[in-house]
Amino acid sequence: MFALLLTACLSVPAPQGPSTAPPPVQAAVAVRGDAELTPADALASAEARVEEHVRRRWRDRAAAASLRHRPFWMPAALTDHATSRWLAELPVKQLVAQVDRADRERVHEFGNSYETTLWVAEVPGAVQRGERQLRCVLRDLERDTALKAVGVVSTWFVLALILGWVDRLSRGYMTGRLRAIGLLGGALLPVVLFVV
Repeated sequence: MFALLLTACLSVPAPQGPSTAPPPVQAAVAVRGDAELTPADALASAEARVEEHVRRRWRDRAAAASLRHRPFWMPAALTDHATSRWLAELPVKQLVAQVDRADRERVHEFGNSYETTLWVAEVPGAVQRGERQLRCVLRDLERDTALKAVGVVSTWFVLALILGWVDRLSRGYMTGRLRAIGLLGGALLPVVLFVV
């Protein structure tokens, strides 16, 4: 019995602490710029292509995150607007690291042309930070939209109460005008809160 208990204790793995190994480095991607007439223009073209590549990847990530974290009652237009605003402020140069660079020179009859290829890899810590920031932006949008919706419904209720009270005081004399004021005010309020 004791031997069986000892064997069982030895076969169970000991609990491990948190891993201190650095996160794995993402595979590098080659991004080639356009052929240009000077090496500086070729490098600028490659850097612009890197920025397009990173923004495209983050646009896909943002679309997937907004689908995952968007509640059913949230309009997709509001989520898309907040996501596109966040993507416009994205610090692209901090999200990728240049791993390697290759410059190529071609000789033509009219002169030389230059082409630069950059190998870039995403920085894992920056990717995780960016995803956390995006989740925070979507969570703040959800909270703000819920507060605005509650404000709209409360204002509609107060507006209906006040207009009903004024209509009762006027003994039905201004019913048509009060309904028009109520409909106009009720329709403009969500536009002011959500669009402006």
